[in-house]
Amino acid sequence: MKQARCPQQQRKVRVGSAVEATHGHDQGRIYLVLRQDEVQVVLSDGAYRPFAKTKVKNLKHLRHRADLIEKKQLWEDLDALSPDREKDIYIRRLLKQVTDNKN
Repeated sequence: MKQARCPQQQRKVRVGSAVEATHGHDQGRIYLVLRQDEVQVVLSDGAYRPFAKTKVKNLKHLRHRADLIEKKQLWEDLDALSPDREKDIYIRRLLKQVTDNKN
């Protein structure tokens, strides 16, 4: 099996984290991690990739940016919001914290 590029970064990635895509056509885009397994994560940014149309990406193509929210709290908040549009707004608000700190 091929060794991951930066295993320290991959260990930091978990549900509720903000990550940046480092490879692919979406390079540089910031996402929120919604689900995770050993090698892949499910991502959404609330706009380009809304909650209803999430993106699956390999961990080795991501860089950890920030821990935004705990997994339990994230899913409680998302379950409380009924239409997907409200979930997208919530995700964009969480990610705005990272983009505001970047500049």
